[in-house]
Order: sequence, then C-alpha cells, then structure tokens
Amino acid sequence: MGKKCTKYEKEKRILQFVQMLSKGAVNSELIQHAASEWGVDERQARNYLHEARQVVIDDVNHDRKVVVAEMVHMMKAVMKEGFRTGQLNSVIGAANTLSRVAKL
Repeated sequence: MGKKCTKYEKEKRILQFVQMLSKGAVNSELIQHAASEWGVDERQARNYLHEARQVVIDDVNHDRKVVVAEMVHMMKAVMKEGFRTGQLNSVIGAANTLSRVAKL
C-alpha cells in the first residue's frame, strides 16, 4: 500500500481529472493515469473520478446562466466566422447548437 496523499495533493489530482474530463478523457484513461502517475489502485482512482465529476456538475449547475450566455456568444462568433470564410456548414451547425441552447 502506498503512502497516503495530503489534502493538497488530493485536490490537485481531482483538478487534474477535471481538466482531463474537459478534454474528453474516458474512465480507462483516467484510471490508467492515476495508476501510472500517482500509484493508486482502481478503487481510489474511481473515488477521484467521482469527486472530479461532482466538481464539473457543480460548476455547470452553479453557473448555468453564465454557461448558456457563453455558449450563445460563442455560437454567434462561430456563425460570424463561418459567414466570413464561406463555411456555411459551420454556420448551420452553430445555428442548430444555438437553437438547442436557447431552446428556440
């Protein structure tokens, strides 16, 4: 059994999992990362993963209006760039996303 990490190390690990989740990492990648980088077993890696997912959920729920506003702004920027560059598929995709986000 490895040595127990500090509270600070645990918070750093969870934050790293949050960042990896945001970049599309899947469970197996996260568990492998935890084993190779931190020497923890699958059970502990899953505990970190659970806590990281809760951080993501809390962030979205807490800032829901902000997230929606940022998505609307980003989709408008994508549409503008799509029109400018003649990439109409991007415009259509952004418009579809915008309509779903704004529930139009």
